Amino acid sequence: MGVSTVPLKAVPSQSVNVILAGQPCTVALNEMGGRQYLSLSNNGVVICRNVLVVNRSAIIRAAYTGFIGELAAVDTQGDEAPVYTGWGTRWLLAFNDAI
Repeated sequence: MGVSTVPLKAVPSQSVNVILAGQPCTVALNEMGGRQYLSLSNNGVVICRNVLVVNRSAIIRAAYTGFIGELAAVDTQGDEAPVYTGWGTRWLLAFNDAI
């Protein structure tokens, strides 16, 4: 399938249920200290919790989790870490199932 995006809103904290490569996932984003942190569950099993989101940096870094694919934030206008006010416009949360 390749690369797709997770639909996000421009709010400080949110939780989105989405199917990623056939996996029923919950993606939670929270702002702490002006930075965005991501937690991911796959079918109710926690894959990662409160990982700092950095532009174009892999979020799921451990193959042993069994999670298929990778998530990363992408700044469409530069090279800065995401700010919640730009989710869905300037910053996209990309999922790549080919990883």
